[in-house]
Amino acid sequence: MSHEQEAATLKSDIIVKHPLFLEEAFTQKKVPLDVFVAGGTLLQVHWESGSPIPKTLINLSLLQDLKGISYQDLGASTKIIIGALTTIAECITHPVLVEHAPLLVMACRNIAAPAVRNRATVGGNIASFVGDTIPALLALNTEVKLAVKDEIHVMTLWEWLANENQSPFILLEIMIPISPKDTKHFYRKVGRREAFIPSILTISGQWQQNNDGKLQFVRIAVGGGNHRPIRLKNVELLLQEGITNKETFYKTILHEFQSYSDPFVSEAYRKKVAANILMTELANILDEEGKDGDK
Repeated sequence: MSHEQEAATLKSDIIVKHPLFLEEAFTQKKVPLDVFVAGGTLLQVHWESGSPIPKTLINLSLLQDLKGISYQDLGASTKIIIGALTTIAECITHPVLVEHAPLLVMACRNIAAPAVRNRATVGGNIASFVGDTIPALLALNTEVKLAVKDEIHVMTLWEWLANENQSPFILLEIMIPISPKDTKHFYRKVGRREAFIPSILTISGQWQQNNDGKLQFVRIAVGGGNHRPIRLKNVELLLQEGITNKETFYKTILHEFQSYSDPFVSEAYRKKVAANILMTELANILDEEGKDGDK
């Protein structure tokens, strides 16, 4: 029996449950191998690569409260609220994101093919821990709201990703602070061939300058492949402190970005590509800082 035939046989034995409420979803997850699923695009990739097929899928797509994008005006803490079941395609065209979070829109445009973007959810992309939206969301200083059994937790995306021991969870909302109009950003994705295959690297950044041209803040994030994306805090610190030595930046990037090798790409290659891309982007940041500072 071929791998495809075996997978088809196994899929026919899968039990799919369809909870209507959040509490019901957790009660239907009986054993650790039961899987929460929404768009199912990542699960399909895992199946095709030979990963074990779960016996029970808990379909979250009927949880209507987890869909949609809204603008929450809270004065000093105004945020964009994205339901975790909102599709990648919706994120590309929604006027609130186009106006207030163009960095996320750019990231979503670089994910997969249109047919996949119509099914895949932004929550699923984040819950994979390796999704290509994550570096952009880290640069945007995003928070996440999660349900862990009967408890609701709100934390920064950075804090959540740093936790290696995750309990069963359902991602509820993605909360993005509104960025000032003069904020600047970049997003770079490096793949082996096309945008619809897993990336080798995904790098993103956002920054803002004061009236005197100095950096108000800067956030740099890198992910891609099977990396759990991270903020490059030491690189950010160098920028905040006004360090301009290129050799210092290059060495810091290579040291802080810990990578891995796979059958297609070596760790050394990933680290070198990341450093080269970031050196170009950091030169742009420092050049703009210097120009504004001379005014």
